[in-house]
Amino acid sequence: MASASPEKTRWMRGPSTPLRGALLGLLLERPGHGGDLANRLAARLGETWRVDTNDVYRLLEQLENTGLAASRDEPKRGNQRRTHLVYHPTRSTSEALTLWMETLLPREPVRLGLQAKLSVAREQDAPRLLIALRAYERECLVLAQVVCPTDGAARSWAALCMDCSRDAVYAQLQTEVDWAARTRRRINEFVLANS
Repeated sequence: MASASPEKTRWMRGPSTPLRGALLGLLLERPGHGGDLANRLAARLGETWRVDTNDVYRLLEQLENTGLAASRDEPKRGNQRRTHLVYHPTRSTSEALTLWMETLLPREPVRLGLQAKLSVAREQDAPRLLIALRAYERECLVLAQVVCPTDGAARSWAALCMDCSRDAVYAQLQTEVDWAARTRRRINEFVLANS
Protein backbone atom coordinates (compact mmCIF):
# COMPACT_ATOMS: atom_id res chain seq x y z
CA MET A 1 0.00 0.00 0.00
CA ALA A 2 1.37 3.38 -0.96
CA SER A 3 1.57 6.02 1.74
CA ALA A 4 -1.20 8.58 1.33
CA SER A 5 -0.99 12.23 2.28
CA PRO A 6 -2.56 13.30 5.60
CA GLU A 7 -5.17 15.40 3.72
CA LYS A 8 -6.38 12.32 1.84
CA THR A 9 -6.70 10.22 5.00
CA ARG A 10 -8.09 12.82 7.42
CA TRP A 11 -11.63 11.53 6.88
CA MET A 12 -10.49 8.10 8.16
CA ARG A 13 -10.02 9.27 11.75
CA GLY A 14 -12.36 8.56 14.60
CA PRO A 15 -14.83 5.87 15.58
CA SER A 16 -17.19 6.58 12.65
CA THR A 17 -14.60 5.64 10.01
CA PRO A 18 -16.25 2.28 9.17
CA LEU A 19 -19.58 3.99 8.55
CA ARG A 20 -18.01 6.73 6.43
CA GLY A 21 -16.16 4.11 4.38
CA ALA A 22 -19.33 2.09 3.88
CA LEU A 23 -21.20 5.25 2.84
CA LEU A 24 -18.58 5.89 0.15
CA GLY A 25 -19.20 2.41 -1.23
CA LEU A 26 -22.95 2.98 -1.25
CA LEU A 27 -22.53 6.35 -3.02
CA LEU A 28 -20.47 4.67 -5.72
CA GLU A 29 -23.23 2.10 -6.22
CA ARG A 30 -25.85 4.82 -6.64
CA PRO A 31 -26.60 8.29 -5.26
CA GLY A 32 -29.22 8.70 -2.57
CA HIS A 33 -30.72 11.01 0.02
CA GLY A 34 -29.77 10.59 3.67
CA GLY A 35 -32.73 8.41 4.62
CA ASP A 36 -32.18 6.13 1.64
CA LEU A 37 -28.48 5.80 2.43
CA ALA A 38 -29.23 5.13 6.12
CA ASN A 39 -31.66 2.34 5.14
CA ARG A 40 -29.19 0.81 2.69
CA LEU A 41 -26.42 1.02 5.29
CA ALA A 42 -28.58 -0.68 7.93
CA ALA A 43 -29.54 -3.42 5.45
CA ARG A 44 -25.91 -4.08 4.57
CA LEU A 45 -24.47 -3.94 8.08
CA GLY A 46 -27.28 -5.84 9.73
CA GLU A 47 -29.09 -5.75 13.04
CA THR A 48 -25.99 -5.58 15.21
CA TRP A 49 -25.10 -2.07 14.00
CA ARG A 50 -27.02 0.87 15.36
CA VAL A 51 -27.51 3.04 12.27
CA ASP A 52 -29.22 6.33 13.12
CA THR A 53 -30.46 8.47 10.22
CA ASN A 54 -29.30 11.67 11.95
CA ASP A 55 -25.80 10.21 12.30
CA VAL A 56 -25.80 9.31 8.61
CA TYR A 57 -26.68 12.89 7.66
CA ARG A 58 -23.85 14.13 9.89
CA LEU A 59 -21.40 11.69 8.29
CA LEU A 60 -22.53 12.66 4.79
CA GLU A 61 -21.96 16.30 5.66
CA GLN A 62 -18.45 15.42 6.83
CA LEU A 63 -17.78 13.54 3.58
CA GLU A 64 -19.07 16.52 1.62
CA ASN A 65 -16.81 18.90 3.57
CA THR A 66 -13.80 16.77 2.61
CA GLY A 67 -14.79 16.61 -1.07
CA LEU A 68 -15.75 12.93 -1.04
CA ALA A 69 -19.48 13.52 -1.59
CA ALA A 70 -21.54 16.21 -3.27
CA SER A 71 -25.17 17.06 -2.58
CA ARG A 72 -27.80 18.82 -4.59
CA ASP A 73 -31.52 19.41 -4.28
CA GLU A 74 -33.45 17.09 -6.55
CA PRO A 75 -37.19 16.57 -7.01
CA LYS A 76 -38.72 13.85 -4.90
CA ARG A 77 -39.93 10.86 -6.87
CA GLY A 78 -43.59 11.39 -7.76
CA ASN A 79 -43.65 14.98 -6.46
CA GLN A 80 -41.99 17.54 -8.70
CA ARG A 81 -42.75 20.45 -6.34
CA ARG A 82 -40.88 18.99 -3.34
CA THR A 83 -37.17 18.35 -3.25
CA HIS A 84 -34.68 16.57 -1.07
CA LEU A 85 -30.91 16.63 -0.76
CA VAL A 86 -29.38 13.80 -2.81
CA TYR A 87 -25.74 12.83 -2.27
CA HIS A 88 -23.51 11.84 -5.18
CA PRO A 89 -19.93 10.55 -5.42
CA THR A 90 -17.21 12.95 -6.56
CA ARG A 91 -14.08 12.28 -8.61
CA SER A 92 -12.28 11.56 -5.32
CA THR A 93 -14.78 9.05 -3.92
CA SER A 94 -13.46 5.95 -5.67
CA GLU A 95 -9.85 6.67 -4.74
CA ALA A 96 -10.86 7.29 -1.10
CA LEU A 97 -12.79 4.01 -0.97
CA THR A 98 -9.78 2.15 -2.40
CA LEU A 99 -7.51 3.77 0.17
CA TRP A 100 -9.91 2.83 2.98
CA MET A 101 -10.02 -0.78 1.73
CA GLU A 102 -6.21 -0.91 1.78
CA THR A 103 -5.82 0.66 5.21
CA LEU A 104 -5.65 -1.51 8.27
CA LEU A 105 -8.07 -0.12 10.80
CA PRO A 106 -7.08 -0.06 14.44
CA ARG A 107 -8.69 -2.64 16.67
CA GLU A 108 -11.66 -1.14 18.44
CA PRO A 109 -11.14 -0.80 22.17
CA VAL A 110 -13.41 -3.00 24.24
CA ARG A 111 -15.80 -0.69 26.07
CA LEU A 112 -18.50 -3.03 27.14
CA GLY A 113 -20.59 -1.40 29.84
CA LEU A 114 -20.77 -4.67 31.75
CA GLN A 115 -16.99 -4.77 31.99
CA ALA A 116 -16.97 -1.29 33.48
CA LYS A 117 -19.57 -2.39 36.03
CA LEU A 118 -17.57 -5.52 36.86
CA SER A 119 -14.44 -3.48 37.43
CA VAL A 120 -16.03 -1.62 40.36
CA ALA A 121 -18.74 -4.05 41.53
CA ARG A 122 -19.22 -4.72 45.20
CA GLU A 123 -20.15 -8.15 46.51
CA GLN A 124 -23.71 -6.97 47.17
CA ASP A 125 -23.99 -6.09 43.45
CA ALA A 126 -23.78 -9.78 42.46
CA PRO A 127 -27.57 -10.24 41.93
CA ARG A 128 -27.76 -7.16 39.72
CA LEU A 129 -24.69 -8.26 37.74
CA LEU A 130 -26.20 -11.70 37.21
CA ILE A 131 -29.40 -10.15 35.86
CA ALA A 132 -27.47 -7.81 33.56
CA LEU A 133 -25.23 -10.65 32.30
CA ARG A 134 -28.25 -12.86 31.60
CA ALA A 135 -30.00 -10.06 29.70
CA TYR A 136 -26.84 -9.38 27.68
CA GLU A 137 -26.46 -13.07 26.91
CA ARG A 138 -30.09 -13.23 25.67
CA GLU A 139 -29.61 -10.12 23.52
CA CYS A 140 -26.49 -11.61 21.93
CA LEU A 141 -28.30 -14.90 21.26
CA VAL A 142 -31.18 -13.08 19.55
CA LEU A 143 -28.77 -11.09 17.40
CA ALA A 144 -26.80 -14.25 16.57
CA GLN A 145 -29.98 -15.86 15.22
CA VAL A 146 -30.58 -12.82 13.02
CA VAL A 147 -27.08 -12.72 11.52
CA CYS A 148 -26.45 -16.47 11.32
CA PRO A 149 -24.35 -17.02 8.15
CA THR A 150 -25.39 -19.45 5.42
CA ASP A 151 -23.45 -22.57 4.54
CA GLY A 152 -24.25 -22.54 0.83
CA ALA A 153 -22.23 -21.08 -2.01
CA ALA A 154 -22.71 -17.37 -2.59
CA ARG A 155 -24.53 -16.40 -5.78
CA SER A 156 -22.84 -13.02 -6.15
CA TRP A 157 -19.89 -11.00 -4.90
CA ALA A 158 -22.16 -8.85 -2.72
CA ALA A 159 -23.77 -11.97 -1.22
CA LEU A 160 -20.36 -13.45 -0.44
CA CYS A 161 -19.18 -10.24 1.25
CA MET A 162 -22.37 -9.92 3.30
CA ASP A 163 -22.18 -13.55 4.38
CA CYS A 164 -18.53 -13.19 5.43
CA SER A 165 -19.47 -10.08 7.42
CA ARG A 166 -22.34 -11.95 9.09
CA ASP A 167 -19.95 -14.80 9.88
CA ALA A 168 -17.58 -12.40 11.66
CA VAL A 169 -20.41 -10.82 13.67
CA TYR A 170 -21.83 -14.26 14.48
CA ALA A 171 -18.44 -15.42 15.82
CA GLN A 172 -18.11 -12.27 17.96
CA LEU A 173 -21.60 -12.73 19.36
CA GLN A 174 -20.90 -16.38 20.20
CA THR A 175 -17.74 -15.27 22.04
CA GLU A 176 -19.77 -12.70 24.00
CA VAL A 177 -22.38 -15.34 24.91
CA ASP A 178 -19.61 -17.67 26.12
CA TRP A 179 -18.03 -14.85 28.17
CA ALA A 180 -21.35 -13.85 29.77
CA ALA A 181 -22.21 -17.47 30.67
CA ARG A 182 -18.72 -18.08 32.08
CA THR A 183 -18.85 -14.86 34.11
CA ARG A 184 -22.29 -15.71 35.49
CA ARG A 185 -21.04 -19.18 36.48
CA ARG A 186 -17.97 -17.73 38.24
CA ILE A 187 -20.06 -15.16 40.16
CA ASN A 188 -22.55 -17.87 41.21
CA GLU A 189 -19.69 -20.13 42.35
CA PHE A 190 -18.16 -17.30 44.37
CA VAL A 191 -21.48 -16.38 46.01
CA LEU A 192 -22.18 -20.02 46.92
CA ALA A 193 -18.68 -20.56 48.32
CA ASN A 194 -18.87 -17.41 50.45
CA SER A 195 -22.41 -17.69 51.80
